[in-house]
Amino acid sequence: MNWLYVIISKIIIFMLFFTNNAFAGGTEVSRQNNMILFSNDKTVNFSTRTSSFNIKDDLFASDNQTVVKKLSIFSAAFKSSYSENISYAFEMYEPMAVTLQYPSGVKAQLRSQALSLTGKYNFSDSGFGIVAGARQLTIKRSTVNIGAALGNADVVTTPDSGIGYMAGLSYEVPAIALKVLLTQAPGIDIEVPATVVGSGTVSQPTLTTLEFETGIAENTLLYGSIHQGEHASAQVKLNGVGAISSFEDGEVYNIGIGRKFNDKLSGSLSYTTEEGTSATGTSLLSPTNGTDTYSLGLNYSTETVDIAFGYAMSVYGDKAVTTLIGGNPFTGNFKNNDASTVGLRIKFKLQ
Repeated sequence: MNWLYVIISKIIIFMLFFTNNAFAGGTEVSRQNNMILFSNDKTVNFSTRTSSFNIKDDLFASDNQTVVKKLSIFSAAFKSSYSENISYAFEMYEPMAVTLQYPSGVKAQLRSQALSLTGKYNFSDSGFGIVAGARQLTIKRSTVNIGAALGNADVVTTPDSGIGYMAGLSYEVPAIALKVLLTQAPGIDIEVPATVVGSGTVSQPTLTTLEFETGIAENTLLYGSIHQGEHASAQVKLNGVGAISSFEDGEVYNIGIGRKFNDKLSGSLSYTTEEGTSATGTSLLSPTNGTDTYSLGLNYSTETVDIAFGYAMSVYGDKAVTTLIGGNPFTGNFKNNDASTVGLRIKFKLQ
């Protein structure tokens, strides 16, 4: 069945939307693309995507304005092989971001950058392999305002970095285009200097991911993933205040299908869901409860370059957030909220 492997290996699936969840489960907005290690090509990839949010409530959002602002993310990757059994990849991406801004002045604006080096070793005469890598996570200059608790003052952080690693196992059967990858990346805690409170802690949670893709028919590929984040142990904390978020552990499930239409054009459809954890909460940093995302991707391929376009629509679960204002509880009902994302990826084939 080598014909299947040859055909399926040419289908480029543009995974536009992994975990862009408006911070329901945490601050994660994208993740490392370790599946590129399966590729036989030497490539350079550039990707960009922009998400526009419509997240409102009946109390804290005035003039019917969204409390989550537009978010644009850029990533780049280089993938090559050292030998027949060893492949490696460098990647730059943004794993964590928050763009919350309430009319009252309550805000959370956080941006990050990760640099990773990952390698994959295939055991000879076996479909099994091992994957390992290291990453540097940088929390950029960020701003938080939690309201009256700190006199409505902006807490501004100074950039700082931390180091982490990941490890995993792979399995593949080229005859049916089967590729399976299981990885785990322990969490990273970064203590950043901050105005007003002296310091704060921003954490990337422990992440466990199972990804797969396989041929199911001529010119057709099935793919999916399960991504688990231990967000409950990765709260945003301020010195002297404690946790200012109320993130919960979560799992993100993705399933999709890719189809090759001809030698140059292929496409994909996918569905991603993150189950809600609670329809109520006390933190304005967590205004949603679960996500359902529907994605469409198209890829145009030549001998030297692939160009992929994608679009995704996300629907967020309703949530009632109760917070104290002047010592009295007030509840905002976040209902019927959504977001849309457009993306572009350019992949240059160097051999």
